[in-house]
Amino acid sequence: MNELIEWFPQLSALDQAIRRLIELLLINLNAHGLHLQSLKSESSIFFIYIILGVITKRSVYPLAFFMCFLLVNASVFQAIKEYQVYLFVIVIYSYVFSDCPTKQSKYACVTICLLSLSLAIDAFLYGTDGYYGTRQTILWENIEYLAACAHLVFISSFISIERIRDGLRDFVNSISRIALNSDYMLFSWYTIYKIQSTKQKT
Repeated sequence: MNELIEWFPQLSALDQAIRRLIELLLINLNAHGLHLQSLKSESSIFFIYIILGVITKRSVYPLAFFMCFLLVNASVFQAIKEYQVYLFVIVIYSYVFSDCPTKQSKYACVTICLLSLSLAIDAFLYGTDGYYGTRQTILWENIEYLAACAHLVFISSFISIERIRDGLRDFVNSISRIALNSDYMLFSWYTIYKIQSTKQKT
């Protein structure tokens, strides 16, 4: 728990540095035709992916997300049809699947792949020449929300509820031990007990 508390100032400084780096990088890419409609949400998810990569010591997670971001948004890849882009996303996350340590993270990775497959089929069937835009399907209208939810589910699959519960229990136990062993707290408990005893007698 103490190690986690020590990390908070470093994470806030890292957050500012990463956000600035992403803004500079994407502004530079924007000069080459990158669209920045959802920069805030994607940079936030990318920052969470970087934290996940640091904690798990696996750089494949932030790199996979950033590669998918470039595939979808960068004008360099505009020659590739949209349904093919989503197929590339499936290829990228099939590699990530092999690096997932738990069943939950594997299931979440499969969720991203299934979403990408659904988008690829949707773009192929309802787009013009493999591109979205002519017919706005339900998937197309909610693509950013669905993608954000899929990635957040994947990230949350690495969170251990048991470890959080154990950490909170240890924290409460340590506070309780300090409270019980403190002379001031013992005097306070004694005073409260005496006041209640006096009230009961009267």
